[in-house]
Amino acid sequence: MREWFYHGSKIMLTTRNVHLLNAHKHCKRYAVDTMNVSNSLELFSWHAFRDSHPPECYIEQSEKILKQCQGLPLALEVLGASLHGKMRAVWTSAIQKLETFTHSKLQKILKISYESLPDDHDRELFLELACFFNGEAKSSVVVILDACKYYTTIGVDNLVDRCLLKIDTYGKLRMHQLIESMGREIVRQQSPKDPGEWSRLWHYRDSVEILEDETGTRAIEGLALDMDMTNAYQTELSTKAFSMMHKLRLLKLNKVQLRGGYRDFPKKLKWLCWHGYTQRSLPDDFPLSSLVAIDMQNSKLQKLVQGNMCLGSLKILNLSHCHCVVESPNFSQLRVLEQLILEGCASLVEINESIQMAEGLLIMNLKDCINLRKLSKNLGMLKLLETLIISGCSNLSTLPAAMKEMESLKVFQADGLDFGNSSFVIEEYVSWPIYFWGWVSKRNLGSQLLLSSLPFKSIRRLSLVNCNLHDNAFPKDFIAAPSLKYLDLSNNPIRFLPECFEGVKMLKRLTLRYCNQLQALENLPNIDSLHVTDCPLLEKIRCKEGASLISVASPWRCKKLLEMEKSFKVVPLEKMDSEMIKNCGIDDVESKKRIQIRLYNKSTFTETSCPIQGVYENHCRGGTFSIFYPGSSVPILFTNKHNMASKSFVVSSHSKLRYLNTRVWYKFVPGSIRSLFIVITNKTKKRMIIYSPRCHGVPDGDEYMTWLSHWKFGSHEMGPGDEVNIFVYDWHYNTSFEVEVGVHLVYEEQEQAGDHSAKLPNIEQTCVILQNIKPWGHRGTTQLYFLGHGGVRGDVLLESIFRRICSGCGRRICTRCGRRPVRRAIQSY
Repeated sequence: MREWFYHGSKIMLTTRNVHLLNAHKHCKRYAVDTMNVSNSLELFSWHAFRDSHPPECYIEQSEKILKQCQGLPLALEVLGASLHGKMRAVWTSAIQKLETFTHSKLQKILKISYESLPDDHDRELFLELACFFNGEAKSSVVVILDACKYYTTIGVDNLVDRCLLKIDTYGKLRMHQLIESMGREIVRQQSPKDPGEWSRLWHYRDSVEILEDETGTRAIEGLALDMDMTNAYQTELSTKAFSMMHKLRLLKLNKVQLRGGYRDFPKKLKWLCWHGYTQRSLPDDFPLSSLVAIDMQNSKLQKLVQGNMCLGSLKILNLSHCHCVVESPNFSQLRVLEQLILEGCASLVEINESIQMAEGLLIMNLKDCINLRKLSKNLGMLKLLETLIISGCSNLSTLPAAMKEMESLKVFQADGLDFGNSSFVIEEYVSWPIYFWGWVSKRNLGSQLLLSSLPFKSIRRLSLVNCNLHDNAFPKDFIAAPSLKYLDLSNNPIRFLPECFEGVKMLKRLTLRYCNQLQALENLPNIDSLHVTDCPLLEKIRCKEGASLISVASPWRCKKLLEMEKSFKVVPLEKMDSEMIKNCGIDDVESKKRIQIRLYNKSTFTETSCPIQGVYENHCRGGTFSIFYPGSSVPILFTNKHNMASKSFVVSSHSKLRYLNTRVWYKFVPGSIRSLFIVITNKTKKRMIIYSPRCHGVPDGDEYMTWLSHWKFGSHEMGPGDEVNIFVYDWHYNTSFEVEVGVHLVYEEQEQAGDHSAKLPNIEQTCVILQNIKPWGHRGTTQLYFLGHGGVRGDVLLESIFRRICSGCGRRICTRCGRRPVRRAIQSY
């Protein structure tokens, strides 16, 4: 129904049901972020104290409330209003209550999403996640809850659509703390006065009470108890406390000691998570037949069980950091096992030869098993194994020959292995159709490991960190790596990337950290993201013709970097065209070429002493040109002196504006590094350009630094009669910061008349906004364009420009007078 609205209207929809937007192909979807700490504190304070900041005596309590709310605006408003005018004792009591119960009004509002879930399966799944699995890996949770007769995969998708759940970049389930509390409150309401009738017990106080009093009932399906949370010294609890919990499926214990037999223990247990178990093995009478997941991390187990096992349903076995485990379990009764995690089992010597019996094994993690001497020769018989991690297995000297037949292997990590050891069977690694992911070696590979041996046609993740790789180590057939997406060559002595890299077509991420010999990255292929840090000799980053970098992480401590693709290029004054320098208004060029300046690069976080530099920026979407030099002499183009941080003017209505030069003098406290901004506001066209130079000169002592910037505009940016304001801003507000600004305008007839002072450099990079470039954001109806250093979020930058926070009282301070507290007065800007 877009035709109902006036052309240019913006229609905003908010919904808890994300899938409702799927039918509208032309909608742009945005996830609403939670508020940051500063904004959360302000919003809460306005409702609790009718002020922008809490009184000193309430700061600690307010911070505890903020921790509970986790940036949720609704919670901040509701809780702030409920505590307005209350004494500190009431605040303390309210905070304690919030740790257990959700505020009633907030509970009713949040519960709307829960009640909108399509069926009981999804509602029950939500309660399981809220009580036990917030922050756990989705892959493991699916296995466990599928065994509990949930349709977990589609159920999780439904919860994500309702904004009740998120899946982070590591594949873990994340639920907002207040959403989690809402789910737990729903369980509590099943029997507010009798926790023994709840379906799930998650709080240690309730769990301890039930187990001590032995009042558990068949209503309990899940129980969690972490003895680290209790202040009282608790030695043992009786297994009889579980005898009536016939429906118990999920049991999560930490440092809990049980006495008694397990004959009457619940038989339908699906998940046993028992960290800090103190016995050498599970008791013989422990019911194991229904278990699909056992997690016994940090325990004193030597063996999982004594004698024959009955683990026909077990799919996940995690014995990480069990330092007494010497040998892996016998796999003859683990035929459906999918995940074997033995990370950090320092005493583990070997893998049982029955490993081939676990035909369904998908993941095998042996990281940091430092005494592991060999892998079973039958390992290669696992036809479904996708992930093998042997990082840190420093005593592992051989690999089974059959491993090269493992066509299913996709992830391989071998961090810290010495591939240069002559006894290590290198040939067994070659021709695997795998994703090779892991740091392969930390010593010289010698001639035993050749990159030409790797299956480039199938590799998608390749990490060769600290492998002593030189420029000539890469084979010519590296071009035949059509599937390579993630490449990490950090900590290697390479100087340049070889030509064969130009043939890599699908690369998404290239990582080069701590490459001390790296000098240049040229002719790069299309890459989504480049991560280059701590490369002290790196001078340039440049793509081949027609290729591009979507994003480049800040090249920290690459102190010699002078050019970064489509971001910036630094050119010494002596290498610039002399006519162009004169046209910028710089006189006495020869003497200035001998001047040394301190130039700070915000992209690399380094300061260097160098001759006067010209800096080109953002030539991928317009750009700017700047020069910094010491002193406060007035360039010949600038006939006026304006001793203020801002300058307003009106563009002539009789001519077309072609160029604009700005001259800024500034100085600040010696030794401090500042972030400078030029804000150009076209009030008539409602456009704002915010420019923060990546490089800027650092003045010495009390002397001024001169900053000249050159801008080229089209009529869509500045036209006849437009009212324009230019404002220079320092991110770290300080009264010692001094600034003056001057403006020089060049109109079309001056340029055509050949006026020397108007003859400015005809450089493609000096146009600020191209016609096809869209604004990065809006503030009201004003379109915003950001140029220069991109390390500051636009909303944070605007907040800082229009409002300052007093470090003493926390009140908002007006940038114009420095005194008047403001909240909504920024519209006057």
